[in-house]
Parts: sequence; structure tokens; C-alpha cells
Amino acid sequence: MKVLHLISGGDKGGAKTAVFTLLSALNEEIEVNVICFMEGVFYNEIQDMPIPSMLMKQKYRNDLTIIKPLAKHIRKERYDIVHAHGARANFICMFLKPFVKIPIITTVHSDYKLDFTDSLYKKYFYTALNAIALRTVDYYIGISNNFRNMLIERGFDENRVFAVYNTIDFEQEIICDSKENFLARYGIDAKGKKLVGIIGRLDYVKGHDIFLNAAAEVLKKRDDIIFLMAGEGFEKPNLEKQAAKLGISDKIVFTGFIEDIFSFINAIDINVCSSRSESFPYMLLEGALMKKPTASTAVGGIPDLITDDETGLLSPPGDYAELAENILRYVENPHLGETHGEALYKYAKSNFSRESMKRRHVEIYNTVLRREKDARKLFDIILSGYYGYDNAGDDALLEAVISSLRKEKEDLSILVLSKKPQKAISEHGVHSINRANFFSIRKAMKKSRLFIYGGGSLIQDITSTQSLVYYTFLLWMARHYGLRLMVYGNGIGPVTKERNKAMARGALNMCDYISLRDPESMNDIKELGVTNPNIHISVDPVFSLDMEAGLLMDEALAAEGIAVDKKYFAVSLRPWQYNEVNFIGKIAEVICYVHSKYDLIPLFVPMHSMDLGIIREIIAKITCPHALISKEHNVRGLMGIISKTEFAMCMRLHSLIYAASVNVPVIGLAYDPKVKYFIEYLNEKSYVDTSNVDVNAVKIMIDKIMENPELAREKTGIESKRLKELSGNDAKEAIKLL
Repeated sequence: MKVLHLISGGDKGGAKTAVFTLLSALNEEIEVNVICFMEGVFYNEIQDMPIPSMLMKQKYRNDLTIIKPLAKHIRKERYDIVHAHGARANFICMFLKPFVKIPIITTVHSDYKLDFTDSLYKKYFYTALNAIALRTVDYYIGISNNFRNMLIERGFDENRVFAVYNTIDFEQEIICDSKENFLARYGIDAKGKKLVGIIGRLDYVKGHDIFLNAAAEVLKKRDDIIFLMAGEGFEKPNLEKQAAKLGISDKIVFTGFIEDIFSFINAIDINVCSSRSESFPYMLLEGALMKKPTASTAVGGIPDLITDDETGLLSPPGDYAELAENILRYVENPHLGETHGEALYKYAKSNFSRESMKRRHVEIYNTVLRREKDARKLFDIILSGYYGYDNAGDDALLEAVISSLRKEKEDLSILVLSKKPQKAISEHGVHSINRANFFSIRKAMKKSRLFIYGGGSLIQDITSTQSLVYYTFLLWMARHYGLRLMVYGNGIGPVTKERNKAMARGALNMCDYISLRDPESMNDIKELGVTNPNIHISVDPVFSLDMEAGLLMDEALAAEGIAVDKKYFAVSLRPWQYNEVNFIGKIAEVICYVHSKYDLIPLFVPMHSMDLGIIREIIAKITCPHALISKEHNVRGLMGIISKTEFAMCMRLHSLIYAASVNVPVIGLAYDPKVKYFIEYLNEKSYVDTSNVDVNAVKIMIDKIMENPELAREKTGIESKRLKELSGNDAKEAIKLL
């Protein structure tokens, strides 16, 4: 999916770190982009991250001239979700919503009623504005169950409110200055002293006045403690006056804003949070990462991280006397601090990891998109190919693509364009319409998101220009209705006519992702002049089919009345206008040679009903025993049958793929370049051109296989495994496009 995150751009401290952690984690799973509205710490630092970001600068905080270009950008880039962070982003989303038809989510990082306390104007104007803006958003993420409950209690729809805790990457490398070097920055002599620290903006809601009162209580009993306050804010003058009034100024160090927060945490002995209100403060997770004993007020989601006297010490909000007692407990019992710090680290790592946050956000995004899809009855994917023509290879492609997609995402809504819609519906559990009914296709495209060409050689004119026109027209039509386009494990070409090349080139350049089933198709697509950068070499989708072929072969052979105790070699042929004049006679000669020398029985495997004619002509020419597959089998049945053979000599591409998939050595009868390309993709050269069959060359290929059949099978198995490992990526890319 593709999600646009909106944030002011000036955020710093815990808010910045929390969003950076989220973005970097999500970027591993989905496509994320960021837009900021002002230049500041957040915007400047995200430029160094591998996440696409841009600035749509507001002239002033309430400047709405950016709404139109922002809406245009969202429509152009076809985002699935807008995710807002903070009051400014919420305000913009309130005016953006009528112009975009995708869901808007906001993360509630703090109690919005307490966000603006540095002036009466901001307190009443911005707080009220943010409260109104929040009511216009579609979905909400609270940074704790406590915050989720708070939103529900304030009248937000509980079905639209989720909870995700802030998390931290426990695998990250902690880079920090030494304690001595850090303290030297501030001229602090900590020899023989304990250091107690608090991190956060100097704001009333963070309770620094409570922290100072607690410090004064502690210092009545111990004078070997220094209190460090990391952060900046409008409350600093008041706090300095309070420290002076309490007579503890010489024990308090205001460090100001600290970029390398881990250097601060490394230097302190005890981490403190004295907030009046919190969601799930990031500074506690940063302390947990460094195993610091923590004394905190029990507000917001903090008790979900800290269990009193197990992973830390808790006190009621505002109770500076009990907070002081907890600090003293750690000062006087270092072993207790070590125990709690270790327990906090283990608990946080198990329950608030970066992976869990990423997983939960993706789950929420999927839930939101599923609800939107259900509300609008959307198809996720329209799947098109040469389906419904009773061709075993194309039937296998359809099954392979559908099963791969559903392995990545079970609840996909898939519409298949097929000549036989009812067969697709009954066999694959999909929606299906006739591939020639353009009225129905047009109607479906208006309600769909992704158009896929699933396997085969569709962009070619060797069969007819009419075929190329059909497939390129569908791509243009899908793009017109705003669908994303994917060519999934296709072969390309040949395209012979200049006019057709231009048609193919234009259609392929529109695609969002193209995967090719072999390296030679990459050469063909370049020769067409395609400049699309989103082209990748993959493998035929059939390689993704997961099956235990051996469990089915005896059953399938028995159904045909074929003895299972004999040895066979598979033969798959098709009629082709460019086969050489004596093609049938030469293939018959090869078959008789194999039976005479190796006592193998030819097993004819028709992949299409049209293949039966040429097979019967071959049978009429041979004098040795033979077997013919005459019944209809599914993909697994055919692969099971072929797995019984010693090798496979085939014209049809997918009969070769079936054989290689079950580790059966192959010899290609190359009527089309795609057969040659596939054999070469297996790192073999065992193929001959059907327009000029070299019988002796085929016999040498067979002799090489039969010289050591087990070694030949093992070699094919190694190459097959390599291709199977490539097969899973295409489905992942399709889901990313969704």
C-alpha cells in the first residue's frame, strides 16, 4: 500500500523520534511518503532518511493555499491512506477531506486538550480548532489503550479508534558519548554523586515543577545527588525561580535541548517522568533500552510499561513526596535499580518492539482499507491472461497467480477475465466475467484498484495483431480508470511490425511494475524501446505452485489405465505451421531410438485438445509401445504424471516448466524463442529448432541424460529450486501496488 504521512516539520524530541521510528519501520513493509508544512528539525533530519519527503510550505500556520496542490498531489500519486500527526496536520486534513476520496487517519500523540499551554490565545484558539479538526478525521490511533479509552469517553466512535504503543528499535546500535565527556560539556563534577535525570519539553503538562519539589525532598536527606533537566520550553524561567526559591539551584542543571539523547541517558543513574498527562512517553522506552531504573507518575499508558516495584516505581500524578521516596529507594538500593532496569528492558523488548509497532500499523491500514473496500464493493485485482481456452499451461498460470496472491493476502477480491467465467468461478473461488464483454470490463474497472497480466506471452504479434491490440487496449483502458498496472511473470515478444512495436512500447511504459519470466525477455523489451524503470527479471508464475507431486502420480496414472511399474519419458507436442516438413518422421525416429536403447515407453501428454492431432500422427509412425494421457487432469495431476518420467521432450513451454518443477530433466523442441529462453534460464542448452530438427543432436542430449539419470535429475532440481525462490517476489510486489 502507499501511505502519505503529514506532519508540521518542526517536531523534535520524543514526538520526532516516535514518528521517525514508525516511518523507518513501515518503509520496510509498505510505501511511505512524508509531506511537511514548515522547515524545522523534523523536516531537516528526514532528508537524511531513505523515505521520500517534500515540503509544502505554509506562509503562516493557518495558510490554506496549500490545500489545492496537496489534493492534486494525493490524486496524482494515488495514495491509499493519509496519516496525520499533530494539530497542524489535523487542521489541514479538515479542509483537505472534501477533495480526496481516501481514508484519513490521525495519531493522537498527546491529550489534545493539554497541547497548548504557553499562552492563553493558543490554549483557547488552537485547542478548540484541533478538537474540531479531530472530529472530521475518519480513524484515530491512540498511543496507548488509556488514550483510546479517553477518545471513546469523549464521544469518538469506538469502531474507528485503535491503539498502538510507541516502540523503539531494540536492535539498533546505541551511539553515545562517554559519561565523563557528556558531563564535561556542562562542567558537572559527578565524582561520588548520583545523577537523576528527566527528559521533555519544559511545559506545565510535563510536571517539571513536581520534579523540582521531589528533588527538594530528596536533597533534605541526601546532598550527594545532582538533578539534570533535558529540554527547553517557555516554563524555564518559572522553573529556575522555583529552584532558587527551594534553595536547590546548585543541585539542578538545565541542559537545554539535547540532540544525542542517549548520551544524556547514559550519564544519569535514575530516569524520572513526573508528567501530569502522558500518552506513552518515548523517553521511558529510551531509558528502558539502556536498562535505567525508572521512577514515574502513573499517568496515561505508563502503567502498561511500568509495573510498580517490578519494572520500575510508580507514584500518583502530582504526588512529589512519593516520587521523592521512590527516587531515594533507588539511590539507597543500587541493586534494586539494576534489577528493575533489567526487568524493564526485557519487558519492553518483548512487548514494545519496533516489529510489533510496524505489524500493528499495517494491520490497522489493512482493516481501514478493507472497510472502505467493503463499503464501495471494490475489486482489489482484475486478472487477465489467455484464460478459459482449455490450455493446461494457462490454467496452471491462473491457479499459480491466484494462489500466490492469496498466500500474501488471504482476503483479496479478485476478478478474472476469462473465456469461460463459470469455470474460473467454480475452480478458483473468484469473480469472473467474459473477457470479450467490454461493457462489463469497463464497469468493473471503475470499481477496481489493480490490473494484472498474469503470465504467458501476451505482448506479441506472432499469433496475430488482433491479440496484441486486445491486450494493449486493456492496459490503456485500465490506466484511464485509474488502476495500477502490473505485468506478472510474462514473456515479451516477438513483436515484428513497426506499428505494433509502437503500440506495445506505449502500453508497457505505462505499467507500474513489470516482471519478466526470463532474462531474454529483458532483451526483447529493450529492443522494443521500452524505457519503463520498473522492470525486473523473475520467473514463470507456475514455479510458485506448492505441491507434493509424488502423492498424485500413481493415482493419475491408474486413472488412465497406465502401468505404474514401467519406465517412461514424457513427450508433449503441438501443431505449428513452421515445423519442418519431416518433423513428424524425425520425432518418431527419436522416440523409437529411446525405446530401443533404454527400454523407455513414450508417454504422450497433450496440453491442449488441439495437440491430439499431431500426437496421433506420431503414434501412427512408431512401432514401439506407447501411452497417452486421454483424460482431463488438473495441474497437480499432470505434474504428478510427468514426475514419473525419466526425462521430458516437449514443445509446449508449460510442459517443460511442469517437468522442471518436479526435477525431471528436459529437452526443448523450440518452435518459439520462449522455449529456447526457458532452457537457457535452466543453465542448459538441450533444445533444437523445430524448423530444422537435428536428430543426432537430440539423441546426444538424451544419451547425456540417461548416462547418469540421477545426476541429471539432481542438476535439474538445483536449477528448479533457484527459480522457485524467485517466484514469490511477484505476489509481494502486487500487494505493494495495492
